[in-house]
This record gives sequence, C-alpha cells and structure tokens, in this order.
Amino acid sequence: MAEEIEEEVSAEQPAEEASTTEDAPKKKKKWPIVLIAVVVVVAALGIGFFFWHQQPSFCNAICHTPMDNYVNGYYDNASGKLANTHAKANVKCLDCHEATFSDQVNEGIAWITGNYKVDSSGNIVGGNQVTATKAFCAKSGCHDWNAVVAVTTDWGGSSGVNPHSSHLGTIACSSCHSVHGTSTMYCNSCHSWKLPTGWTNPK
Repeated sequence: MAEEIEEEVSAEQPAEEASTTEDAPKKKKKWPIVLIAVVVVVAALGIGFFFWHQQPSFCNAICHTPMDNYVNGYYDNASGKLANTHAKANVKCLDCHEATFSDQVNEGIAWITGNYKVDSSGNIVGGNQVTATKAFCAKSGCHDWNAVVAVTTDWGGSSGVNPHSSHLGTIACSSCHSVHGTSTMYCNSCHSWKLPTGWTNPK
C-alpha cells in the first residue's frame, strides 16, 4: 500500500513541474505587449504635441504673458492687424517664425525667469524678431512680388509713385509693414504720400 502511495506522489510531481514550466513563458510574453503599448502611447503623445505645436494657440497656452497680445491679434477679425490677414489666409505663426530648438529653449528660460520686457501695447521689446525681407516675404507659397508691385503702381493717384519700387533699392518689408503692430509709411520720412488706412507716418 505504501509503495502505491509513493508511486502516485511521484507520478503527480512531474505534472506539477510541467505546468510551472508552461506558465513561465506566458509571463514572459506579456512584456512585449506592455512595451508595444508604451511605445504606441508615447508616439501618439509625441505626434499630438507636434501638431499642437504648429497651432497659434500653442504660443500662449502657457506663456500668457507676453504671448496673449500676439495670439489675440492673430485671431481678432476686428484688430486690423496683418497677423489677422495672415490668419484668414491660413498662414500659421511657424510659417514665418521658424522655431529652432535653441530659440525655444532660450525663450522658455526667459519666460520662466521673467527676463523679458514688453512695451505699452504688450509686445515684446527686442528679442528674436522676424526681419521681413523681400526674399522672405516673396518666397514660394507666399507673396507674388510682381503682383505686389502692380497693385501699388501710381500709389495714391500720383503718377510714377510706387512704394514697392523704391529709388532706394530693395528695403526690408518690415521697414513699413508691422504684422503685430501698426504699420508705418517709411517713404514719408521724406515724402508725403497717401497713408493706407490704419497706418502712421514715421516719427
């Protein structure tokens, strides 16, 4: 009788060992699934952040001061600002403000430390501003320079006057055009040409 019990016990042991051995690979197989899930979530967050970063609303999502003034002017149809004109043409901030990693790091540090100044209208003083040159504004997909020159021929009804065909040669577009502020008729430093609506003369 004792021999029969021993035989039954010894017959059961390999079965238990076999089931333990079978469970081990199942546990190991969960790691690839977890890893793939983590990679998918991180990739989705990265892609989502990339697309959010392309939107103007990203600019003041955290940095309300000083970015609210720029973003509000971009979206405000009554602002009369060139930023809003660009918004209506579906031109995003990053289409003009090309963001390098180092620029963004420096801007983040400046915001965190409060190391920046704003003027009376809430615009940043100094900083990494865009100098809008003819090459920059008339690049492919943006303004057609020949069309711009044609539109302003005989400006204000004055024969031969064209602010986009200056006797000074090529001058930066931002000498006159301000996307986030008030544009200034640079030519009127010497001349008395017609001012576009909402523009000012040089001081």
